[in-house]
Amino acid sequence: MGSSFFFSADQPNGAFWPFSTGQLADAVTRLWPGSTTGGGRAGALEMDIHVNGRTLTFAWDVAHQVLSFPDQEPLAEPARIVHRLLRELAPDVPAVWWTEYDATPEPVDLSPDPEIFLREFVG
Repeated sequence: MGSSFFFSADQPNGAFWPFSTGQLADAVTRLWPGSTTGGGRAGALEMDIHVNGRTLTFAWDVAHQVLSFPDQEPLAEPARIVHRLLRELAPDVPAVWWTEYDATPEPVDLSPDPEIFLREFVG
């Protein structure tokens, strides 16, 4: 597709992430040993997450508290990473996702079973 996917707390409805950028970086390196986090562009935390022999790229927009990743086929692995991170850091916070080609926010299902989220996200 060549697009990017974005995730945030459902801010229009009053939801905000309860974690800091440092806590996000710590979770990434703890959950996926060998992964790296660091500065990239101004105001962003760049993350290279190593999982199942792949390196998946994510970014965290510090000011807007938005987690994003570029289209990385197959989408199931980056989706699992997002689900695990949000379950770890903000399991009770209403969240939404959207793409850059369709900015319509869709709810994120953070139920304990990641397969439910995968079915809704990946289709």
